[in-house]
Amino acid sequence: MNLRQKPLRGQHVLITRGGEQGEKFCMDVASAGGIPHMIPLIDFRHFTDPNQSHYLQHLSEYDWIIFTSKNGVYYFFEQVKNQLDEFHSFSQSIQFAVVGEKTKEALDRYHIDSCFMPHVFTAEDFVREFFQTKYSAKKILIPKGNLARKTIAEGFRSRGILADEWIVYETFFPVVQSDQLLKLLVEDTLDIATFTSPSTFNHFMKIVKKPASEHVHRLTLAAIGTVTKQVIENKGYHVQICPEKFTMDELFQEIYNFFQKEQRNDGHEF
Repeated sequence: MNLRQKPLRGQHVLITRGGEQGEKFCMDVASAGGIPHMIPLIDFRHFTDPNQSHYLQHLSEYDWIIFTSKNGVYYFFEQVKNQLDEFHSFSQSIQFAVVGEKTKEALDRYHIDSCFMPHVFTAEDFVREFFQTKYSAKKILIPKGNLARKTIAEGFRSRGILADEWIVYETFFPVVQSDQLLKLLVEDTLDIATFTSPSTFNHFMKIVKKPASEHVHRLTLAAIGTVTKQVIENKGYHVQICPEKFTMDELFQEIYNFFQKEQRNDGHEF
């Protein structure tokens, strides 16, 4: 990548997702000339649902298992790992569905094919598109996080289909470098802030008190998902960047395109 291809040159980017995805995002930002600041504002851990034993005992009764996130896939298989052979023995009679590409990739790692994925990666579109297909369902299971919405389950229930929601993981706020984040804001170091979920933004706002909150208005805000965008804008901020596909890779590409376009409009030459 030459200098002409570094539209983020000199841009300081706040990355609120940690782990492998956060690290990759940092590398992408740096490769485009930006300066990444990774301060994870969200993390995930195993959750023991009070109905867990019931779901485990009755897995074979479901004709569909629907995954709404890659975390749902991972933590589901963590729950069933002690009876994985038994699960695989009857999983051939179960059909699997996913909300997006990253979730599909996660399911592929367990050598399980997904029969259905919507064209637009939202819960609302999942329900709408599913019932436009030839597929039918009698009883579905949705392994999910504690903060996930009930949209899919309610969409199936409204059509008389039994829908169980199994909480297999929970979202929590990790210990973060609050002082570092506030310093970056107050000193106007940051140019771009990225949010991957409503939870990352809500935790961000718990840390950012007035007068630091005024500095947020000076940032270019980028968000994954229409729900995240709506949460941010309900707080009075404007989201300039929101990709159509709700993935970290697409978020980076949209940020890249946004600043590349700004460079062209400003007539910058490097």
